[in-house]
Amino acid sequence: MPRSRKHPYQADMPYAKQPLKAIYVVQRLFTSIVMCIWWAAYYSIMPRRYRPRPSWTIKCILAVNFTRRIYKVTELAGVTWGTRDPEKECDERSLKHTRFEWVDPMPQELRTGIIADPQVPFRRVGCFVWPKERPSFPCHDLDSGLSSSSPSQDVLMDFEAAAGDVPVIGIFMHGGGYCHMSAHENAPTSQIPGRLIKDGAFKEIHSVEYRLLQHAPFPAAVQDAATVYAHLSGDLDFLDVEGWSPERVKNRKENEEIHARVSEAAAHVACKIILIGDSAGGNLVLALARWIRDEGVLPPPDGLLLLSPSCDPSHAFPETPSSYIPRPHASTDYLVDTPEPRALLQRTFLGHNPLETMHSPYVSPASMRVLAAFYGDAFASSVADLSIAQLDDDGHREFLRTMVSAPVTPVPMASRANTNTDTDMSTSLGPFLVGPGPPVMNASPDTSNSNSSSGSGLGHDAGANVPGPGPGPGPGPGAGVGAGAEGGRSPTSLAQPVIASPRGLSLFSEFARTCVVLGDAERLEREVAKLVGAMERDGTEVRAIWVRDAPHDVLQMKWWDERVRDGVWAQIEEWVVGV
Repeated sequence: MPRSRKHPYQADMPYAKQPLKAIYVVQRLFTSIVMCIWWAAYYSIMPRRYRPRPSWTIKCILAVNFTRRIYKVTELAGVTWGTRDPEKECDERSLKHTRFEWVDPMPQELRTGIIADPQVPFRRVGCFVWPKERPSFPCHDLDSGLSSSSPSQDVLMDFEAAAGDVPVIGIFMHGGGYCHMSAHENAPTSQIPGRLIKDGAFKEIHSVEYRLLQHAPFPAAVQDAATVYAHLSGDLDFLDVEGWSPERVKNRKENEEIHARVSEAAAHVACKIILIGDSAGGNLVLALARWIRDEGVLPPPDGLLLLSPSCDPSHAFPETPSSYIPRPHASTDYLVDTPEPRALLQRTFLGHNPLETMHSPYVSPASMRVLAAFYGDAFASSVADLSIAQLDDDGHREFLRTMVSAPVTPVPMASRANTNTDTDMSTSLGPFLVGPGPPVMNASPDTSNSNSSSGSGLGHDAGANVPGPGPGPGPGPGAGVGAGAEGGRSPTSLAQPVIASPRGLSLFSEFARTCVVLGDAERLEREVAKLVGAMERDGTEVRAIWVRDAPHDVLQMKWWDERVRDGVWAQIEEWVVGV
């Protein structure tokens, strides 16, 4: 762990100042060791039914309980674990399993949408690349098949025959709540890319040293992830379809035609790219995948691998203190749920952005406000307490896919800027409004031609009432006029409560196939279940791997049952082969 350094957000933590910090940390560590002795004695003599989970060994109980007590230190005393300076070069001689590479800042022509924030500059991004020795990649001659608008049947057959030879490249986002850990090969979360490379599931994995909340606010982490993705997608011949270029996409005059070209480019690749996210890294992968889909300046990834993903940080910001709902499984997971410190960390993560940004699908895609805005109250209520057991029921999944009360894609409501009574309000609210239906874009004069970030740091390509391309039941384009209060979802702030897709898509439409790994003893069960439910609703191909009795992030827990972890790795690698 690097030498402790004071960060501004730590000033309001109760035990972040010396000497209270030292006293608190020492007493917490000492009492935790004493408690381990007590737990070992107690659970050794008590029947298994009194354990947090009957299947747990004494070792598992001690590990979860001890880690939970130590994690409390990070939230109350501001202690950070395993971090490093993202601007610092790494000495190659100190690396045994990886090589360190810099990626230049993202090209100007690709800086669109949410990542185009004038208050958060783009930086070069460091990557720890697995394995240390650079692998060789097969070259596929695509020129003959791409000289015309559609490749010949013979070329398509050649691609199909060579499909098994296409190497798989991973881009890994480490976990740590955006304030802990790093991409270094010695970080605990690096067990994940290390194991995937060892088992041969991936040819190469780029572990991204993205900026944590101590170094820069949102959208810095998304910028860094997008920078690495843009570098790899270009470097691996993703953009070799004749006539395709970022310049053609940026103005987005004909969205569907351009999207078809991007899809065509992704269909003729020399490599496949899978985005891998662990815990908070899963949250970052979801944000990156959304930016890629919304902006259309890069081809989509081939898959998303989400390991215990954090997908609803907004739970730390209830409308009222009395409405705060603790996350489940407090006795079986080591994640703590302390509202005030969590809210402080999340507010630091947002930085200069308004608090309502926490309810953006780029930050909290599984929040109830986002789900209600995109799908309606009926669907949001149906997934509010969704459990793993329900998702295992094929009938319940089919119910989520076919709910007639939920529109297939966002249906725009007429701009309130066009009415005399609401002109001032709609102008102050900015380009995105939340009305009685799904989120829509307001064609105010100030933003209708904007192609970069707004002053609040929420970049977008604003358009005038962009309709959803799907059929979807629901009100017509003018149904929402003046009905915000009646529908119960009138705009709630001077910022953008929910950011709609510039292309009029639903929440997870056109997302890549996804594999989600989650323990059924995790505190994140409820929000991840909502995520999977929403993906099912939008037709995303989801492979869910539920790990029985497992706490958060079980794949990086060396002290967990190795047979269980091996079984999970085998299922993940089977999914990767099918991508």
